[in-house]
Amino acid sequence: MNSRGIQDLPQEIFHIILDYLGNNKSILRSCSLVCRSWLQVSRPRLFAIVSLYACEQRLVGFLYFLGTHPDITSHVRSLML
Repeated sequence: MNSRGIQDLPQEIFHIILDYLGNNKSILRSCSLVCRSWLQVSRPRLFAIVSLYACEQRLVGFLYFLGTHPDITSHVRSLML
């Protein structure tokens, strides 16, 4: 018996699933915790649009987060302040 995990599925399957689920941040956060493969597919969708409305503390926190996770910057397509 061949035991394969969810991480062994082709990336295209993850993209199809996430396309079906939409851009719900809560769902995307949950999907990013399934396995590394899902994290890689979820991150660009999670950080495509970042909203930091009128709160300096959020902006400072987000900048700190980007400093510790520089790979995220390539996913941000829109930043709303």
